[in-house]
Amino acid sequence: LAKRAPGLAAAACTAGGGAVVAKSLPADWHVNSVPASIVLGAAAANAAPAAVREAIAPGLKFATSTILRSGIVLVGAKLSAAQVLALGWTTVPAAACSVGAGVVAIPMLAARAGLTPKLGALLAAGTSICGVTAIGATA
Repeated sequence: LAKRAPGLAAAACTAGGGAVVAKSLPADWHVNSVPASIVLGAAAANAAPAAVREAIAPGLKFATSTILRSGIVLVGAKLSAAQVLALGWTTVPAAACSVGAGVVAIPMLAARAGLTPKLGALLAAGTSICGVTAIGATA
């Protein structure tokens, strides 16, 4: 935990800063905290000295893998449960077929287009599951 603490703190500060920035922007811009946090994190990473980047790397790796993936699963489960309750249990097979078709078909289409298998998997996750967040988590 001690090795990860600086990176986890940096990730938490970046997320908090992204929320503040997004809240301060005009509402008609429709910018939420996720893209604001990504931009802040990219700027901070490019501005930080090498020693700082090295010190925060273990925590950032944990935040952008384990924590991010867990969050995506929880958000997806929450949305899915709410939608199933609202629309009825007959939506479960339809959703499963839709996601399954995307996860199977998109990598095949990507391969035919000459894309790498990893990019095909990223496109499948993003398209079939929940978009950019899924792509980021599986990258």
